[in-house]
Amino acid sequence: MWFLSLKARLSWLIGAVLVATLLVDIAILVLHAGPRIRAEDETSLRLTRELVLMTVASIQETTDPAPALKRFYESLGTLRHVDVRVLSAGESPVEALARRPSAEMDVPGWFVELVDAPPRVSIIPVRVGGVDYGRIAIMSNPLDELSEIWSDVSWLALVSLLATSAILAIVLVIVRCSLKPFGRMQQALSELEAGKSNVRVALAGATEFRGIAGAVNSLAATLDQVKAENRSLLSEILRVQDDERKAIARDLHDEAGPCLFSIRAGAHAISELAESGAPDLGRLRQICANIGKASEALQSLISGLLGRLRPRGLADFGLGAVLDGLISSWRIARPDVAVVLIAPHDLSTLDEQTASTAYRVVQEAMTNVFRHAGASRASIRIEFEPLDSDAEAECGAALRITVEDDGRGVPDRPQMGLGIIGMRERVQALGGRLTIEKRAPGGTRLDVSLPIADDGESAAER
Repeated sequence: MWFLSLKARLSWLIGAVLVATLLVDIAILVLHAGPRIRAEDETSLRLTRELVLMTVASIQETTDPAPALKRFYESLGTLRHVDVRVLSAGESPVEALARRPSAEMDVPGWFVELVDAPPRVSIIPVRVGGVDYGRIAIMSNPLDELSEIWSDVSWLALVSLLATSAILAIVLVIVRCSLKPFGRMQQALSELEAGKSNVRVALAGATEFRGIAGAVNSLAATLDQVKAENRSLLSEILRVQDDERKAIARDLHDEAGPCLFSIRAGAHAISELAESGAPDLGRLRQICANIGKASEALQSLISGLLGRLRPRGLADFGLGAVLDGLISSWRIARPDVAVVLIAPHDLSTLDEQTASTAYRVVQEAMTNVFRHAGASRASIRIEFEPLDSDAEAECGAALRITVEDDGRGVPDRPQMGLGIIGMRERVQALGGRLTIEKRAPGGTRLDVSLPIADDGESAAER
C-alpha cells in the first residue's frame, strides 16, 4: 500500500475505518440478539402458558366445554412470538413443530444459526371434569424476533454503505482540492530543475502547504539571486581577463618589444664585427653590455607579469612567507593601518589550490579593509582546526582564516560586491564556508573555513 498516492491512502484509511465501524456495530447487534430473543421467548411462553391455564380453569364448571375450547383454540392462532398446537392422541411436539409454515422463514439460515436461539416447548394437558380433551403444545417462535433483527441489520448495512460511499466521495473531493498545492509545488520544482527563473508558488491551501510554498519561493529567489550574481561575476571575470590581456599586450609591446629589438640589433652588430678582420674590442664590450641590460629588463618584465598572474613564491616558499611579503608591502603603502599576521602553524605543506585560495581571500579581504573600512588596525589569523561540519567530516581538519578590523563595520543589509562574490565562489569551490559579520566592539570579522587533505592534517600535527 506504500506505493499508493497520498489521496488513495487517505481514501483507503477512511473507508477501512467506516467498514470496521459497521462490522463492529453488526457484531454487537448479533451478540445481543441471542439473549434478547431468549428473554422475549421466555416471556411470551410464560404468558401464553398462564393464559391457557387460566382458560382451562375457567371452564371447569362448564357442562359442555367443547364449544368454549374450540373458540379458545381458534383464538390462540393470533398470538405473536409463540406457536400453539393442539396435539392429537399420540402426536409428539417435535412433529407439530416440524409442520410450522416455511413461509415465515424469510431470515437466512446462516443468520439463524449464528444467533443460536432455539425454540422452547411447553406441554399443557387439558382435563375438564375428569375428561381428557387432549394436550396443548406451546412453542416459542424466535423467527418473528429474528426477522426484526435481520431487518435492522440489513437496514444498518445499507445505510452504512450509502453513508460510507457519500463520505468517501466527499473525502475524495476534499483531498483532491487540498492536495492541489502539491501539484503546483511539483511543477515549480520541475521548472527550477529545468533552469527557469522567476518561478513562484502561490501561498494557498493549508498552513503546512503555505509554509512549504514559502520555502520553495525562498529557494527560487535564492537561485535567481545566485544566477544573477554568477552572471555578474562572469561578466566581471571576462572584463578583468580582457583588461589583463590588454595590459599584458601593452607591456609586451611597449617594454618587451624594444628589449628584443635591442638584443637583435646587438646580435647583428656582433655578427658584423666577427666578419671584420680586426674587431673593435671596446665596441664589442659596449654591444654586450647593451644586450645584457635589455635581457635584464626583459627578465624583470616577465617576472612582473608572472607575479600578476600567479603569486610569487607560493609553491617554493609556502603561504606564510608569501603573506609576510604581502603584509610588508601593505605596511609601506599604508602606514596608517597596523596589520598583524598570526600563523601558529607551518603553512608550507598546504596544497597549491588551498594555498592560492587562502592567499586570494586574504588579499581581497585586506583590500576591502583599506578601501572601505576606515580602520586603524587589522589582524589576520590563519591556523588549522578540526572540522565541526558533518558534511565535511571526511577531511577531518580545516584551514581557518579570520580577518578582523576595528573600522565602521558592515551595514545591516550589506550589498555583496564582486570581490566578496569572487571570494565566496573560490571558497565554495573547495567545499568551504565564508561568513561576514559585525564585531561586537566595532568593525568587521570575515571567517573562512577551507577543508584540507590528509597531508594538511599531518602538517598541523607537526
